[in-house]
Amino acid sequence: MSWAARVKVALDIARGIEYLHVCAVPQIIHYGIKPSNIFLDATLTAKLSTFHLFVKYDSEDELLVGTRNLGYLDFEYPISGSLTTEVDVYSFGVVLLEMLSGLSAIHKDQNYRRLVVDIVVPYIAQKKIHRILDPKVPPPSPLEMEALANVAYLALDCVSEKRVLRPSMTKVANTIQSTLEGISDAECGSISDEEIEPR
Repeated sequence: MSWAARVKVALDIARGIEYLHVCAVPQIIHYGIKPSNIFLDATLTAKLSTFHLFVKYDSEDELLVGTRNLGYLDFEYPISGSLTTEVDVYSFGVVLLEMLSGLSAIHKDQNYRRLVVDIVVPYIAQKKIHRILDPKVPPPSPLEMEALANVAYLALDCVSEKRVLRPSMTKVANTIQSTLEGISDAECGSISDEEIEPR
């Protein structure tokens, strides 16, 4: 898939999660955001599936159905035992990192296993995003590089260790949509060869 196609898939996923968090009554936390639970139809439109649902009621009573998703579960959950929408935001951030890097959530490197978060996040924080891009996709144009930088910084916010620092799925989806629209608008016009500095 091209970089633009990957950003479009990310937007579809984000909008699906946003619907569960904002529009569903009662509010639903998917609790299973990972590639194996995301399907693409013939038009490459992403669909969420296989819900391990956590339904958040108006009262303090909470119902959890499902199992843990290693590599996609945030650091706070095992400590607090509290599932919130930020759990899905974290999982989505991991999926974004996978889409950017081509690595799995738990990456096997010879005899070692490392989390994609531990591998990719330091490069994003140092603004060396080109170092972690999936080599199976042709190198991005300057415009695509700017868009991928925006997505990478968004992923960085999503996988923040502190839940309070993570954006809402509405903000996530709107950011990705703006990024995708920027790519589409520029593709209709001329694109400068001048290198675009990320962020």
